[in-house]
Amino acid sequence: MIGFSMRFGKLWALSGIISTAAIGHAAPVGKAEFQTAAFLIARGGEPVKIELVAATGTSIRYRVPDGSKDVLDFVLTDGAAVHVSEPPDFTAAMDLYRARRYEEAGKMLVAVKELYRPIEGLEDSYSTLAAFYEMECLRKEGDLEGLAAALQKFSKGPLSREYQNRQLELYVLWDAVRKESWERLEALAKERAGMRLPGDQRAQIAWCEGLALEGLGRPDDALICYQTAITADAGASEEITRQAALRILAIYHADPAVKAAIRLRSKSSPDGGRMKLAQAEAVAALFELSLGGGSPLPKEFKEFQKSKGLN
Repeated sequence: MIGFSMRFGKLWALSGIISTAAIGHAAPVGKAEFQTAAFLIARGGEPVKIELVAATGTSIRYRVPDGSKDVLDFVLTDGAAVHVSEPPDFTAAMDLYRARRYEEAGKMLVAVKELYRPIEGLEDSYSTLAAFYEMECLRKEGDLEGLAAALQKFSKGPLSREYQNRQLELYVLWDAVRKESWERLEALAKERAGMRLPGDQRAQIAWCEGLALEGLGRPDDALICYQTAITADAGASEEITRQAALRILAIYHADPAVKAAIRLRSKSSPDGGRMKLAQAEAVAALFELSLGGGSPLPKEFKEFQKSKGLN
């Protein structure tokens, strides 16, 4: 989940006390120049309202909002901070993201990313955050080609939060999914399986490992991973739980023992088939109750609703 308040501004710790000697070094202002309201806070000083024009991790360009068109440049060296209010468009995009409207959110995030690019060098800048959540929208939509392309252009340097940096590390698994590199994907998933991660990230690892095992012709092992994905996610991102449930049902649907149990619909069917069918029925019921996120059970799995009398 998002590890910061979406309704408040962000303090970016920039190293340095503001050099007053730098004030007065002016540059002309272009017509299409970027600027955003911010507060400049020197160590032990009062916040000063400014219009931020550009920034890196160690220097800024700004205008004092006194009617002057001069832009001031200086390097920050120790103990200063810049407070930038959260852009309304970023807030709106994240509201869409939390509502799982990923296509709409992604478009807004791209716009924020480009608009705030002049200050993307700041720690946890809104340009960088927008780029990160744009990639998350692509992942959640299943657009792995788009994710790979966006990741090539992404600069992770400004990101400071552990959760987001861990997610960037998990993108190597998703790229292996994209390439259908099943042996490599299994190895990558196993390397990360023991890590202490939030539930949704553990679910991603289990889901990716399940895909790898299916691709390697080991559906029974894949079932265990998909069940882990459902349990670990606990509804945090319904995309994983829904897809994991559907893969479980697909594996059971293709199992000859399950087919025999459905056909016979009696205790004369093989014990293993009856047990697997019961498991499939339980997943189908959960899908309709919660895992499907309101989506109907696909037609090919309706047969798992027709054998309630099988014991």
